[in-house]
Amino acid sequence: MDKIKSYITPRNLLIFNIILIILFFLFSCVVDEEEGFFDSVTEIENIISPLPEYSPVPDSNEMSAEKIDLGRQLFWDPILSGSKDVACATCHHPDKGYADALDLSIGVGGIGLGEQRIGNIIAGRNAHTVVNTAFNGITINNQVNPLDAPMFWDNRTMSLEAQALLPLLSKEEMRGVTIEENQVYDIIINRLEAIPQYKAAFQDAFGTEEITTDKIAKAIASFERTLIATNSPFDRYMRGDASAMTDQQVNGMNAFINVGCAECHGGPMFSDFQLHTLGVPDNPKLPETDAGTGTYAFRTPTLRNLSLTAPYMHNGMHTSLEEVMDFYEEISEGDADMINTHLSINNIDPLARDLDMDDDVTDAIIAFMKALNDPNFNRTIPTNVPSGLLVGGHINN
Repeated sequence: MDKIKSYITPRNLLIFNIILIILFFLFSCVVDEEEGFFDSVTEIENIISPLPEYSPVPDSNEMSAEKIDLGRQLFWDPILSGSKDVACATCHHPDKGYADALDLSIGVGGIGLGEQRIGNIIAGRNAHTVVNTAFNGITINNQVNPLDAPMFWDNRTMSLEAQALLPLLSKEEMRGVTIEENQVYDIIINRLEAIPQYKAAFQDAFGTEEITTDKIAKAIASFERTLIATNSPFDRYMRGDASAMTDQQVNGMNAFINVGCAECHGGPMFSDFQLHTLGVPDNPKLPETDAGTGTYAFRTPTLRNLSLTAPYMHNGMHTSLEEVMDFYEEISEGDADMINTHLSINNIDPLARDLDMDDDVTDAIIAFMKALNDPNFNRTIPTNVPSGLLVGGHINN
C-alpha cells in the first residue's frame, strides 16, 4: 500500500489529469469529424446577414407604378435590339431564374429559350441573374448606394441604370451587325417615338412624351428593382425563425464560415463584389482566352438562388455546385490541374488557396447554399408589348 501511495503524488496527479484532458479533446474531435459537425460560429450576423425587405432606390430615380410598368414593357420588348429579335428577357427570363441556364448566352440571331436556345452568335460570358441585383454593393451593415452598385463580371459599370444600356451596344447580345454602335441609341429612340403607346407610357412615367436613353435606363432599372427575393430559409432563420433551416443547413452555415468561404461570399448578398483571380478554365466555345481586366479576375457572384441559375462561374464552366466545390478543393490543396492553363497556382487569389476545404464539408455547405434559395420573385410575363413584336424575342423554337 505504501508503494502505491508513493506514486500518488501531486506531480503525478497533474500529469494524469493533463493526459485525461488531452484524450478528451482528441476523442471529441474524432466524434465531431465522424458525425460531420462543425464548430458553431458566434456573431454570425457580422459575417453573413439577411437581405433588407425592400430594395434601395436612388434619389435621382424614384420609383412609381408608371415607371415600373414602362420598364417591364421595355424589358420584354425586342424593339431594343438591332434586328428586333432579342429582348432583355431573352437572356434574363423568369423561368430560368432571370438568367438563361446556358454557359454562354446566345444573343442576336438565336432561337429558343434557355437550354433549348440555338444560334451561332454567343456572348462572351455567363448571364447573371437579375434577381436581387438591386442590392449589388450592399455591405454587412446594409449600407449601399444604388448608383455605385457594381455590375457585370468585371465591374465595368455602376448602377442598374448604367447597366441597362450597355447590352444594347453589344454586337453579340442585342445590337447585331445591322446597326453601327454609334447609331444604336438614336435608332432605338426613333423606333419608340413612332409607337403611340410608348409615347403615352413615357408621358405617364416622366411627365413628358420626350424619349431619351436616360429615361429608358431609369424605367428598366425601376422594373429590375422589383425583382427581389428576400425571404429565403436563411433570411427567415436570421430574423429569428429557428425552424427555417434544417440542422444540416445550420451545420453547413458554420462550415461555410469555418473553411473561409465567407471571406469573399459575405454580407447580405454573399458577395464582396470584388474581382478575384480563381483560374477558371477557358470555355472552349470562345475563340480566345478571356482574361477579364487582364489578370483573369472576375467579380464574386452572389450565392442566392443558385439552384435556379446554373451553370456557374463567369463562363459557365461548372454545371453543378458539386463541381464548384471540387474546383475550390483542388485549389486549396495546391493542385493546378483544374485551373486555367494561362495561370499557375501562385496566380490564384490567396483567399481561395487558403480555404480549408475537403470532402467532409461539401454536402453540408451545399445544403446551406440551398437555404439561400427563394423562388418567390415576380415571374409575370406580359401577354404583349407595345411594338407588337414577339414578347421576349425569338424564344420559341
